[in-house]
This record gives sequence, structure tokens and C-alpha cells, in this order.
Amino acid sequence: MDKLVTELEQLTQQGLAKLITMDAERLGEYMEQRGEIMEALLAITPSALQKASFKDRIQAVVSLDPIFLRKMEQFRDEASSQLAKLDTGKTQRNAYDNNYDGESLFFDRKK
Repeated sequence: MDKLVTELEQLTQQGLAKLITMDAERLGEYMEQRGEIMEALLAITPSALQKASFKDRIQAVVSLDPIFLRKMEQFRDEASSQLAKLDTGKTQRNAYDNNYDGESLFFDRKK
């Protein structure tokens, strides 16, 4: 368990150091790695002594979650903004595009 907690702490510190320059893909990879470690920790049934000794270390890591959450929300907002721009552009293009068939013919009949 100590190895997993240490690995989680190191991964978190590395993630914090690189957070400013992380793109969405790298942040996703980081979160997947973190999730795997957390799942491994949850699979272990620690004794009461182990729980007490690792509680503060894990809480310190979890207390940094809002920082990573803000970065993920920033990426979400940017993606949402870009999608809105694409939808607006598509709507405007459809409004001005000529949807007429250039080969259609009209015949006038005399009455």
C-alpha cells in the first residue's frame, strides 16, 4: 500500500508541475493513470493502522483535485465554445448556400 500511495503522490506532483502546459489529451492520460492507482488502492483492504498512517497522505493528494478539475472545466468550456462556433457557422452557411438544382428547367405554358 505504501508503494501505491507514494506512486500516487509522485504522479500528482508531476501532474501539478506540468499542469500549465498540459493539453486535454495529456490531462486525460494523467487522470487514467491516477484512476488505475486509486482502483488498486480501493482493492486493498487495509488494517486500521494502515488507514491511519496513509489517511493524511491520501487526503493531501485528494485536496489537490479542485486544481485539476478547474483545468478540465477549462478544456470543456473551450470545446463547448468551439462547437458553438461551428454550429453557428454551419447555420449561416446553410442560410446563404444556394440549394437549387442548377439543371432544373422551367417550362411556361400559354393558356
